[in-house]
Amino acid sequence: MITIDAMMVCLDLSDIDEKLVAFSRSICERLEVRKVYFVHNIKLYELADDFREMIGDLDLGKEVEGNIADIVAEQFGNITDHEILVSEEPNTEVILADIVKRYGIKLTLLGKKMGDKSTGALGTKLLRILPCSVLVFPETASFNIRKVLVPIDFSDTSLHAVRLSKELSDQLGLELEIMHVYRLPTQFFPLISEEEAVRKAVEVVKRKFADLQKRHREMADIPYTLVRAANRSIAERIALHLEKGHHDLLVLGLKGNNPLPSLSLGSVPTEVYNSDIDVPLWLVYSEEAIRK
Repeated sequence: MITIDAMMVCLDLSDIDEKLVAFSRSICERLEVRKVYFVHNIKLYELADDFREMIGDLDLGKEVEGNIADIVAEQFGNITDHEILVSEEPNTEVILADIVKRYGIKLTLLGKKMGDKSTGALGTKLLRILPCSVLVFPETASFNIRKVLVPIDFSDTSLHAVRLSKELSDQLGLELEIMHVYRLPTQFFPLISEEEAVRKAVEVVKRKFADLQKRHREMADIPYTLVRAANRSIAERIALHLEKGHHDLLVLGLKGNNPLPSLSLGSVPTEVYNSDIDVPLWLVYSEEAIRK
């Protein structure tokens, strides 16, 4: 059974907050979550001087906490133990990473605005710096999750994502699919035909899947799909397969244990995050991958 000792929900006082808090309730209704922290950081230095003058001696932190408390009361209720944390620090990423370590956060819930409404810069920074798994909830996503897609590259990282997804699917009765995107070694064209190259590539990948299923019997009954990248990126192929298969959740493994946090996220998760997919994206670290 998947148990989350502590979950952090990052709020930004925008319209997406209500959806994010409601989605956190949906998670708590389906999984065992022992405590939820609703957090917001006020960047006082970003406030205009005229606004500072207007609020005067008003305790902005108290006001923000009260606003969040109203949303939590309406959208979350008392389904599980929870706490509201409001800080006033210059660097949001640093204070959130500190909260993760201080309270033993295992999962962070992060909202994502679509299209031109957000650059996604803060979200990308958080994905790189937070020492925990992150569940990204787009503003257009649905709470109703029935089908899960897990792209793999046969690394330990992606296998951890499969194991978590399998456990999640068994626990909640979800439909699970594995996919692998492969590329052809085009440097050998025209020495061999494209048709022959495709046949060879599929043979190799199928052998990898057969070996994987032998070593991990729990994965033997999970259906898998092979997709050729062709003229698109791996992230683009993942997004197209998500839409085609009507999946409701995408799970990707993240690499960890890297002294340079900016190198730990990986190009595919970064591109997927920055695309306009409209399903929740669960980016998972294994416990062993996270530096303590």
